[in-house]
Amino acid sequence: MSEAVNKKTDSGEVTASPEYPFLGFKNGEGKDAVILPLVLNMECTATQGEMNGNVAATLERGYAPFAKLLDTKEGTVSLCGAGPSLLSNLDKLKGDVFAVNSAIGVLMKAGIVPKWAMIWDCAEICEQFAIPHPDVTYLIASRCHPKVFERFKGCKVIVWHADGDHNILAFLEEKNVAEPLVKGGTTGVTRGIYVAYALGYRDFHIFGADSCYVNGESHAAGSLVYEHVLKIMVNGRWFDSTAQWAAQIEEMKVIYPMFKHTALRAEMTAYDDGLFAWVLGIMKQDEEKSLANALATIELQLKAKGAPMPGVPGILPTGTIAEIAEQHPELAAPIMKTLQPLEGVAP
Repeated sequence: MSEAVNKKTDSGEVTASPEYPFLGFKNGEGKDAVILPLVLNMECTATQGEMNGNVAATLERGYAPFAKLLDTKEGTVSLCGAGPSLLSNLDKLKGDVFAVNSAIGVLMKAGIVPKWAMIWDCAEICEQFAIPHPDVTYLIASRCHPKVFERFKGCKVIVWHADGDHNILAFLEEKNVAEPLVKGGTTGVTRGIYVAYALGYRDFHIFGADSCYVNGESHAAGSLVYEHVLKIMVNGRWFDSTAQWAAQIEEMKVIYPMFKHTALRAEMTAYDDGLFAWVLGIMKQDEEKSLANALATIELQLKAKGAPMPGVPGILPTGTIAEIAEQHPELAAPIMKTLQPLEGVAP
């Protein structure tokens, strides 16, 4: 397998060639070491019963629905994840500030009150992200634990439904709930892009999405869970990451070109020196190829025709996803994950 070719610029800086980013890991040591494609299989952190129980509690409690906010905003949004680089880029925030999970507390501690704060994971531990403030509008997924809602009593809370959760569509239909479901990625940042887009924003400035360790730190406010460090290589550069962050990068390889080059027409800029900005920069070097790969990914997903989709595709050093599928059929349909635009938005 060949690795990405590095090129030296006029300033002497070495950059990766603009071939489509792939994620790989080192297998073996010394002369026997090779870079193999990283293939990720994911599963939900909550059972269907737990998810349905949280949603049922939300419906019973009553809430202000997300539908009333659709396309009510415009312009620029600073989407803030909780990566360690967030703290060093606070002076670059612009437009409306949209905080995700523990970034809510990081921003408030720094004296920055976000316009929006989103929590969407269903785990009880997310209660620790729930910091109330009268000037914040909280965008809370219906799948969130009741303790999250309890913390926000008296606050401005808007509830949205996350598409892709087990039997969520059938469950809501059974409860006679006819409200939009928001599609998106599996992390706070990648799902937050879809939520912010649904609000009406088209100019995304993404902070704290690092997707890797920075100076040994994983989060600006520290991590609440155990993280297994995974050393991965992306187009000639090594990162200390995790399987979850690698999945976020694989999702962005579809999300970015689809939002940039279809009727969605959204711009994205990342502010970190980590894995997230590295991959986004590579895709921007070759926009045409990044779009071709995204479309090829979606085509393979459609061809799967209901086959299990437990993870995201592993990408080899060269070639489009379509070429990879032809050369390595065992990597094709079974491991593709559907990531489509919001409901009702045609490409």
